[in-house]
Amino acid sequence: MNNYPLIKFVILFMIGIIIQSFLSVPLITLSILFSSALFISVIFHFQKSIHFEQLKIIPIIVSIIFCGSLYLSVVSPSKVHYPFQLEKYTKAVISGKIDNIELKKEGRIILYLSADTVATKERKYQGSYKILCSVYDEDRKTSKLYDQLEIGNRIQIFGNILKPRNERNPGEYDYENYLNGKGIVAIANVYKTDDVKFISKDISVYKNTIHQIRKKLDGKITLLHNKTTAGLLRGLLLADRGSIDYVIKNEFVNSGVVHVLSVSGLHVGYIVLIFLVVFNRFNIFTRYTLTLIGLLFYLIITGADAPVFRSTVMAVALLAAPAMGREYNSLNALSLSAFIILLISPGELFNPSFQLSFSAILSLILIYPPLKRAVDNMQIKIKWLNWLLVFCVTSLSAQIGTLPFTLTYFHRLSVSALLANLIVIPVSGAIVALGIFTLFVGSIFSWLGSIFASANELLTYIMYSFVRLLGGDKYSYILINQFSVYDVIVFYLILVLIFFILKTFTNKNAKIVGVTFSVALWILFMRLDNYELFPKNSLSVIQIDIGQGDAALIKFPNGKTALIDAGEATEYFDNGGRVILPLMDKLGIDTIDYGFISHVDSDHYRGYLSIIAKQRVKLIYKPKLDPRLVKDIEFEKYLRANGVPFKYYSKEIIPVGNSRIYVLNDTTNHYFESMSSNDQSGMLKLVYGNNSFLFTGDASTKVENEYVNNYKTFLHSDVLKAGHHGSRSSTSEEFLEYVKPGYAIISAGVMNKFNHPHKDIIERFNQNKISIRRTDKSGGIMFRSDGNKIEEINWKKIESTFNL
Repeated sequence: MNNYPLIKFVILFMIGIIIQSFLSVPLITLSILFSSALFISVIFHFQKSIHFEQLKIIPIIVSIIFCGSLYLSVVSPSKVHYPFQLEKYTKAVISGKIDNIELKKEGRIILYLSADTVATKERKYQGSYKILCSVYDEDRKTSKLYDQLEIGNRIQIFGNILKPRNERNPGEYDYENYLNGKGIVAIANVYKTDDVKFISKDISVYKNTIHQIRKKLDGKITLLHNKTTAGLLRGLLLADRGSIDYVIKNEFVNSGVVHVLSVSGLHVGYIVLIFLVVFNRFNIFTRYTLTLIGLLFYLIITGADAPVFRSTVMAVALLAAPAMGREYNSLNALSLSAFIILLISPGELFNPSFQLSFSAILSLILIYPPLKRAVDNMQIKIKWLNWLLVFCVTSLSAQIGTLPFTLTYFHRLSVSALLANLIVIPVSGAIVALGIFTLFVGSIFSWLGSIFASANELLTYIMYSFVRLLGGDKYSYILINQFSVYDVIVFYLILVLIFFILKTFTNKNAKIVGVTFSVALWILFMRLDNYELFPKNSLSVIQIDIGQGDAALIKFPNGKTALIDAGEATEYFDNGGRVILPLMDKLGIDTIDYGFISHVDSDHYRGYLSIIAKQRVKLIYKPKLDPRLVKDIEFEKYLRANGVPFKYYSKEIIPVGNSRIYVLNDTTNHYFESMSSNDQSGMLKLVYGNNSFLFTGDASTKVENEYVNNYKTFLHSDVLKAGHHGSRSSTSEEFLEYVKPGYAIISAGVMNKFNHPHKDIIERFNQNKISIRRTDKSGGIMFRSDGNKIEEINWKKIESTFNL
């Protein structure tokens, strides 16, 4: 490591950034500590005593660490937070300057606004607020507005402003934390292009020029290619993955090749190769100079994301080294690129893109050479087989290095990654090369560009089909639902131990024993911080926060599971695919044994569509088919098409081990046929030992009275899921007198347009001394029962304890 002083400095600098991010030491304290450590380092440097010679490295190390902490504190003084009093404001008026504009999506424009004024009905806020703004409308109208918008314009928008979604359910991605890390404090949604007004047409020349170039390139890509291929090329060439389908992204994650969907070192390498070939006729100086110019241009138009920046710096160092008469050193080049990125934005250290990119290259530098030597020692004479093994070793090296971060962010260990990379990497490279060539040719001859674009569409189809084959099934990966920062540290320490054993021991058997012991040690230490939110031999219930809708996930003491409703699913957000399925994975639930749909309203059943499509529910209970409702007819067709059996609600007892689910209504009875969809809601009572839960769907007070007359004291339950999201149309006083719950759960969206829950219902619960739990206030609400007592579980506290 004596030949790599920069990497040692950068590692210590990173440690300082990490320490400061956790401890938030005051700036004045850090300044004193850094100055003191630096002063001691200088004193030790001028001391000639042999004792000081051995100690002088310590204050230098401490100085560099404090330097990292101090730099983070100065450059990023404090993390931004949502500054407004209410979590959501409707009809807000926001004024500010456009900082950036993303490439247009269908029927949607996303722009970043530096707002100086936010006016709501309650009050007027003035300051500096970075807001992520989405404008929705017909595609024709958003296209027209998109062509008018330029970076630097001052605009006024009329719409809703809201707090970004944080971790509302166990294991859910904290979008608010992600945006806050980028300095964004709030989200604004505008639903008509006419609600965007221009105040001035000022332009930020540099930023807007780059945006216009990106827009022109994107327009040409969209013109020449079909929607699927255009979305892919946006990601590969312009670093915009927003048009790649969520399901496709998931399949790439499952197959272990998600890295190819974004601009990375792989694509920068292809770009360098293309430029070198194009400029091959020039002398070496001119060829390298033109290649560097082209590379820097590519860096700028892709937004200089961490992987691209890192690859560009390393490529520049590689091309410049011979001209400067220096030998290229990949570790120093990697360290230099990391240091430059951290100087520009120290917060990038916590960006998954930064972590995955640098860990991949570092592992290629450190792990690939010994594995390559092992392949060379085999002395394989068949060239294609030797090439295949070298490629597999390259892929394996990168995967070993990135494994901890892959498990941390995606929670999946792909079993098909080596095979997938073997095909996907060269095909994606061909798509990049052909995409660039198509853009060049298509700008001159559109008809010729269309021919090459068609070839790229075929390549895209082949690649997607292959990935779907390997990553579309749940058996394509191993689910690792718990992997913390602690596990990351343990992994890398064990990896260092394994390399030490392999390098130190000469006896083959000793190496095998040492490596086996190390792996066993890793598995043991990994399990030390594991925890169960849904433990065995207990009844666990979580009312999932899915916004304005209902969804409750249940795990019985015998391990069986149930799901009561699954929330809404729209073209913009699917609660089934984006909230419930990830939650099931987090909790280690493979399939739902009993699926209940209280009634066929979109905020209760549509989230089930993606769960059913993934074959992760065995049986559905629902109200009897209402022939007046097209959506009900279509839903039953969907169930049959996916081979999911279903039953209609009729009075019955469903035994689940030593628990019971009582279905209290009978929608096959003619009495229910004349009722509204809400009143046909399945009324379910869940009983385990002395504890019980009552789920009422959207049943109104009218039908509640019928249940009171029919069941009386049997309605008594410890926990009541309040009807119709806390609406005044449900949860009557008489009904409460018979249910007598200790807790009432209200499932409603934050500041929803229906104003749920109604103040009368809140007052009614308070008067009856019922503890209220609201998903719009607390996120997911979890209870656990041992059959004798019900305990409310603070899952956020548990997660924060175990996930550093």
